[in-house]
Amino acid sequence: MNTASPISPLRRQDIVEYEPLLKSSFKELLSFSSYSLMFPAVSPEELEPDAEHPYGKAVLEDDRLQLPLIRGDRLLAIFEARGVDAGKTAQALPYLPVMASLCLEQIGLRKLAITDPLTGLANRHCLHGALMREISGILGSIMPGPEAVADDSLQGHSACFGLIMIDLDRFRQVNESYGHLFGDRILNLAAEVLRDVCPKQALVCRLDGDSFGVLWPQASRSKLRDLASNLGIEMSKVTARFAPLREDVSVSASIGFVNYPQDLQGSQFQKAPAEQAWLVLEKAEKALNTAKACGRGQVYSFNQILTQGGVVLEVMPMNRLIINLGRSVDAHEGQRFLVWSRKFNGRETIVGASGDVVFGHYPPMYKAEVSLVEVQDEMAIAEILVQNDPDWVVEKGDKLTLLDEHSGLMEQREAQPGARSPQKDLLTGLYPYRDFLQTWQTARSQSKTFSVLLMRLESPHSERTPMDQMKEEQFFQALTNRAETLFGPSALGGRYSMNCVVYHVPDMEPSECARAVRELFEDERFAGLDKSVGIAGYPFLDFTRSDILDNARKAMDHAALLQDEKIACFDSISLNISADRLFAQGEVYDAIAEYKKALTADEGNLLARNSLGVCYARLNKYNSARAIFQDLAASHPDQIMPLYNFGCACLKDGDPEAARQAFEQVLAVKPDHIYALIRLGLMAEEEGDFERAWALYEQVGAAPAGDGQTPASSLAHRYLARLAFRRDDRDTARELLHQAITSNPQDAHSFHLLAKIYLERGDDPEIAESLARQSVHLKPDAPAFWEVLISALEQQGKAEEAGQTKIRAAAQTG
Repeated sequence: MNTASPISPLRRQDIVEYEPLLKSSFKELLSFSSYSLMFPAVSPEELEPDAEHPYGKAVLEDDRLQLPLIRGDRLLAIFEARGVDAGKTAQALPYLPVMASLCLEQIGLRKLAITDPLTGLANRHCLHGALMREISGILGSIMPGPEAVADDSLQGHSACFGLIMIDLDRFRQVNESYGHLFGDRILNLAAEVLRDVCPKQALVCRLDGDSFGVLWPQASRSKLRDLASNLGIEMSKVTARFAPLREDVSVSASIGFVNYPQDLQGSQFQKAPAEQAWLVLEKAEKALNTAKACGRGQVYSFNQILTQGGVVLEVMPMNRLIINLGRSVDAHEGQRFLVWSRKFNGRETIVGASGDVVFGHYPPMYKAEVSLVEVQDEMAIAEILVQNDPDWVVEKGDKLTLLDEHSGLMEQREAQPGARSPQKDLLTGLYPYRDFLQTWQTARSQSKTFSVLLMRLESPHSERTPMDQMKEEQFFQALTNRAETLFGPSALGGRYSMNCVVYHVPDMEPSECARAVRELFEDERFAGLDKSVGIAGYPFLDFTRSDILDNARKAMDHAALLQDEKIACFDSISLNISADRLFAQGEVYDAIAEYKKALTADEGNLLARNSLGVCYARLNKYNSARAIFQDLAASHPDQIMPLYNFGCACLKDGDPEAARQAFEQVLAVKPDHIYALIRLGLMAEEEGDFERAWALYEQVGAAPAGDGQTPASSLAHRYLARLAFRRDDRDTARELLHQAITSNPQDAHSFHLLAKIYLERGDDPEIAESLARQSVHLKPDAPAFWEVLISALEQQGKAEEAGQTKIRAAAQTG
């Protein structure tokens, strides 16, 4: 059985990964102008350790020092420092190898602190840190606005990532039946599967016990699902031989996954990166728990929990249900679901009496439509709006499927003969939600103009006591008593949820309704409540009468983001907020439609116009984006980002001269705008003016990062390194490339160039292979990246693997 050493072993790849730490440690020991790392295939005799020099011997020639990096009697690498002070260094020469060993010990401790001792995978602490870094890098680009960048290729981070959680099924039984040492063997085999199957750029971790995590930068939902499904298949093949009984023991795995930013919404993006990292972990764990509840070997995404994972937990009196969906899976009041029986769901098979003949599937038949009226952290109370057949009752264990916002059946269903007439609640005088919808259908059709209000009133306590709920009922009763005075005798009121009321107010503009609400809140009885109000009016743009309730909900989302008075009338800003949410979820075309509506409502909405240009640019519609940014730059000369975005669109649209003028205008206003500096540097490179490009990139390194921009030094390393490579300054390029990779572990070009440098120098080709693999996994469509990987394999004599890689490269780039 493989067990981990208490002292973390170091590999040559670790020297590359921790090079910045190594450099800073040596900087404290001696002064040098430049350095390089060498990985010789054969250890030079003059540097080898002996009985008198167990840590090897340092060699000084003029101003060049060669220092061996030895760990466990093995030469890992040679640190060559240039420009040292020969006199001072000669005096310290006998002690430098010992100090180098202490530096390696520091690296070993650093690695041990983030590594699981049993499997050698990263640990939970390392995963949380990586999540924070990914989130911090993405936050600046997921929400459009006046500072949004049309071309995010310079920002140095992925636009999304995925987190997979894996839990071995019935692993406790393995430990109990075969012992913990055998269980550890299973865990190591599972860890090997994860290393083999997951992409090289993914961070694979052991979280605790039999749980593992995989962080995959730049992973879309479809790619993440494919990987999760593949992991489930491969995990089912994990088998270990229990020798005493000659028994083969197999396991399976339940898997849950979450995508960022698609699976976050609204105010969740306002949390600090550390808090968002915990939130992402919680969502992935929630998906994992749902998968485990569905049986062994299942794969579930966080998105599926709300759309397909609902289950009826209890059936209550008064047409109420308790379901398993709460705020933790982003459920909210007003959402509607279809209720299905376990049998008639379109998936269960019809088999013959003997059980060996399959005739087909039972037809999908829904039992009822329900709406959430109260949402708690882990569960919700739903009200039955429509029951398909009164004799076919909803039962504990029935499944739920989320309905789209405009696909509810309640409004489409005609009243049945003899059906119960809508009735108001005796205490509050409000209709239950089902009865309100039934009455509203008639009321809205009879009104040429009307407004709909959603008003949430709740106690500011995290845990509402029965007394709090009783007081809220009294508030709603007081509201009903004032409604006729405030909104007129024709106003129609109902319960949207337990703590939210809805009003249909005919012949009153939203602004008048807002004034009436403010007057209402002057009543001291409402002083102790958290209040948010969304108001939408009809007619508005091309929205239908039935759309206005959903518009009021969007207005209430708008109100929740306000700082003081949380009252919002549905307008251009409400549409902008809704579009931003769609953009963050990757629904770019839907976001475009919403931004256009926002501009129809208010042509002067700078946020919506710039965001629309960003959407067009992300879809490669550069001519449309260019026209938008040009108009914005002309009408808002005080705004820098539209001018920069105009330059990017011109560049992509094949007009470099217009792009150059735009970037120079940006620098005239803001001399340290790092993206404009980089763009001009890249253009100078293309023209062969390396000196000007170098000067511009150095300005990037000296510029402060602000306005959501990526740290300037990180970007400077990347572009200075590539330029140094083009200038054949390999040592400077190598040093800068390491710094660039440390700043941005997703920089495929830096991995590629670094692999090329190590391959050219004739160092250990394993290092070049490792770096080249990173580059092709990050950017598989680049032929040059595959060529370096194939060369690294051929130099190691791996002819068969090189041949297979050539076939793979042709498929990826062809």
